[in-house]
Amino acid sequence: MNRSFSIPQPLEESIAAALAQYKLTLNDSKVLAKHVLALSDFFISKPDGQTPWNETFAQVAYLVYYLPLNSARLRAVITEGAKRGFFDGLEEVIDFGAGLATASLTLAENQNFNYSLIERSSEPQKLIENFFPNFKAKQWSRAYGKEHSANPKKTLALFSYSLTELTDLPEWAYQCEAIMIAEPSTQQDGRKLLQLRQKLIDKGYYAWAPCTHQSACPLLTQSKHDWCHDRIHFEAPVWFQKMEEQLPMKNRTLTTSYLLMRKTKPAEIKAARIVGDPLKEKGKDRQMVCEGPEREFLAWMHKTGLQQEIPRGVLVKLPADLKKVANELRVQSPVEIYE
Repeated sequence: MNRSFSIPQPLEESIAAALAQYKLTLNDSKVLAKHVLALSDFFISKPDGQTPWNETFAQVAYLVYYLPLNSARLRAVITEGAKRGFFDGLEEVIDFGAGLATASLTLAENQNFNYSLIERSSEPQKLIENFFPNFKAKQWSRAYGKEHSANPKKTLALFSYSLTELTDLPEWAYQCEAIMIAEPSTQQDGRKLLQLRQKLIDKGYYAWAPCTHQSACPLLTQSKHDWCHDRIHFEAPVWFQKMEEQLPMKNRTLTTSYLLMRKTKPAEIKAARIVGDPLKEKGKDRQMVCEGPEREFLAWMHKTGLQQEIPRGVLVKLPADLKKVANELRVQSPVEIYE
């Protein structure tokens, strides 16, 4: 099973149409790469600086590089939520720190909600309305930290790469029925999400994904270094690959740390999630798996002749004949992918 995500044709067409405003096409790989490098260099030199949305290089780099990559990450998170019915019954979305609304644009591909976007900078609103005229936001706001929903019981609070510099969610978010968070897959941001997960559970929320249980997170309670993050494969179109050939950054796989939480309890599933990449060791292969409060690894002993590589982030059904040795669940029969 290969968890792959590409750029949907409607999004690709919108990107091409927006580029035409700069007299560029998707085939201008060297020029596009030059703009991407300029924005990358800006982030490196000014890590705490605000994105220069008024600059052409930032606008083009967003369109051809950051939007496709972040949208693929978010599409994976949204797909996991949709499988479990996470978005059922919701009507409103509040996108906090929306930037150029990548999260809302991606969610709107398959979810018909009313979108309210909160962003301190005024420039992103103009750009989104120009680049993506078919996306209609209910409202834009530059006010952070206030209540923004008339009916929080039907509202999703959406945070995409906007919590990195915050110590906590804004207070109004805790009134919302659902919370979706996607952040960089760094150790610092990942472990911050583990702590936030427990705080949300203490406030009456239930974990829908990536967790399959409501117990304490073993990566938080039994490790000082681990953090939870997902990995997907990015099926880049030819134009993206040609642009990427001019860049030092390669993106065959993408990672993100995420949480989907609701005040409504999810339907119980008898499944565990693979939360680690394959580890090749002497005499065995291992992958970290999460099904409860214990930090555990599935282990395929070479002497049994069994061998599997399960994509990180996939739900699996654990065989009944697993043999537990210390923190290993030794596989005696094939592990089944949960559909």
